[in-house]
Amino acid sequence: MASRPLAFGVRFRDRGRTVQVRVHDRDSKRYVLEVSQRGGRAVRREHASLTDALRGFASAWRERLH
Repeated sequence: MASRPLAFGVRFRDRGRTVQVRVHDRDSKRYVLEVSQRGGRAVRREHASLTDALRGFASAWRERLH
């Protein structure tokens, strides 16, 4: 039986700031956290697990409040 990786992605957008988590392009076992702002450069961070990626996502999303 063939096994396929779980397709997973999250994207939140607020006042020109976008935070998203998606599966890595080359390695389906890794995740990419990308934080971008309108008019600025996107910051990408790679994570070995979904747990780490979601932890980074929550932290990046809370940063918009400060």
